[in-house]
Amino acid sequence: MKDTQDEYMDSMQVEEAFYQAFRLHDIELMKQVWHQSDDVFCIHPGSSRIYSYQLIIASWEHIFSGKEEINIQLSDSAYTMNDNLSIHNVKEVLTIDQRELGTVLATNIYHQTDDQGWKMIGHHGSPAFMDSDTRVNHNLH
Repeated sequence: MKDTQDEYMDSMQVEEAFYQAFRLHDIELMKQVWHQSDDVFCIHPGSSRIYSYQLIIASWEHIFSGKEEINIQLSDSAYTMNDNLSIHNVKEVLTIDQRELGTVLATNIYHQTDDQGWKMIGHHGSPAFMDSDTRVNHNLH
């Protein structure tokens, strides 16, 4: 079922719409998810940082121009929330035709705006190089 609402009541609704837009290659829904601002950013796995609503939507149009439907299964979700900001960290397992493409660790940032309800203001996806969560007990630097 296609989500057509313009405003989302909480960050969980925006996240659901974001992944629905991704799965369906639905650029109109993706446009509704993002805050229409120059202060938003997106980092696709293995890509450069993209700033501004217009450039982010152009990047999704390019991704959606592919004909393959990507299945995304989310797991290992963690949330940090307050009254108007919500940060979601999720594991995305991507498959096409039952063939696993890989796992992406994604951080999605949502903000309750004054005029647009809850909207996405940041997305950062990085390829996962390990199957399980690792907590480092020593200094890396």
